[in-house]
Amino acid sequence: MKDKLYGLGKFWSEASQNFAYFDHAKINWDSAYQAYIPQMLATKNTWEYYMLMQRFCALLKDGHTGVGFPEQLLTHKSRYKWIYIENFDKRFFVTDIPVQYKDMVPLGSEVIAVNGIPAREYAEKELIPYISSSTEHVLWNTAAAMMFYGTDSTKLFHLTLRAPNGKQIKYDYQFHTYGTQWVRRNNSTPWKMLDFKMVDGVAQVKLNTFGDEKIIDEFKAILPQLYSAKGVIIDLRGNGGGDTGIGAEILKYFTDEKVLIGSAWKTRDNIAAYKAWGTYQLQDTSKAPKSAWQKKVIASAKGDYWYQGDTMTFENNIKVAKIKAPLIVLTGNNTASAAEDFLVMLSSLKGRATVIGERTYGSTGQPLPVSLPGLSASRICTKRDMYPDGRDFVGIGIIPDVEVKRTPGDVINGTDAVLVQAMKVMKKKVK
Repeated sequence: MKDKLYGLGKFWSEASQNFAYFDHAKINWDSAYQAYIPQMLATKNTWEYYMLMQRFCALLKDGHTGVGFPEQLLTHKSRYKWIYIENFDKRFFVTDIPVQYKDMVPLGSEVIAVNGIPAREYAEKELIPYISSSTEHVLWNTAAAMMFYGTDSTKLFHLTLRAPNGKQIKYDYQFHTYGTQWVRRNNSTPWKMLDFKMVDGVAQVKLNTFGDEKIIDEFKAILPQLYSAKGVIIDLRGNGGGDTGIGAEILKYFTDEKVLIGSAWKTRDNIAAYKAWGTYQLQDTSKAPKSAWQKKVIASAKGDYWYQGDTMTFENNIKVAKIKAPLIVLTGNNTASAAEDFLVMLSSLKGRATVIGERTYGSTGQPLPVSLPGLSASRICTKRDMYPDGRDFVGIGIIPDVEVKRTPGDVINGTDAVLVQAMKVMKKKVK
């Protein structure tokens, strides 16, 4: 029990000093900590400890802040999902099913109840309180992905669904210890860092990560085709981030600008003496105007004193010819972190590209690793990134120039509505 209480206390303490988005969380963190102490004392096992820590962390509403899975449970036998459910405007649809159940649960069926509880209510009660997310759309996407959660592979989830023909059907779900053959996913192409093809003279380039420098070399290898292309479409929909500098290195090939301008950023600055002086200043009830020094130390006492970092910049030192063809960039809800930094840099290149798709993940920053008893890979976001002019995109997502929403039908039928729209726009640009 002492380890559990220490874990709760350490996470509270580290966030108190270092977390960058308390204004987004809109929570009294000290009061929350006090309320969770008796709840932690009531936990009976490691799983309950983990779930309570998940719930505590979720109060911060940040996609770069989280607690890791219990280390001693990581060695448990693998469990496989036998149904895929995705969120579409806070409604949950089946987008894949094992082939043996394809007639029982047609693709496109909507989950309308779980264990007799309306699906949306079930998500709000049983799932969302445990999800740490900066944005509403990612919160609900994650709820759909983790609708069935736990360590008990014998547990049954009783689903009520509405088939595409309107008929209600029942389906009892549980985890399995072996995989399955899917209706839709079995023919999916293997994941690559970079994927490339030419379609009607337009280069389609998927950049699926900025987490490995090798992607720069792979990008350089296709430069001859990009120079000759009528237009270039860069697809960032599967890019969850990595190193901002890698994205910058690729973007340099699309502009003559000497410097790429990235995010502005700041981080909380904890100066002990300022905090002490500010605490005394807060006790001063006089209405006399506050000096600049008084305002500074009072801000420190309130945990709202910041170090303003330099706006991220990257010198464009590429000596080869630049790609002049029209550029379109595709985004989705999973475009995150360093991929969003790429879009911030792109936004400073006025008119260079059109962004098409869905709004992005809405979370970036520098996580602080935190070691907690029994948990792996815990972290707290310490860096607040913004557009160069100070506008927020964390908690919002970067909004595309042309918004194209996914539909269950598009996913099930394999229709890429975003790419279709991008090709239509590109045709107008290359006339």
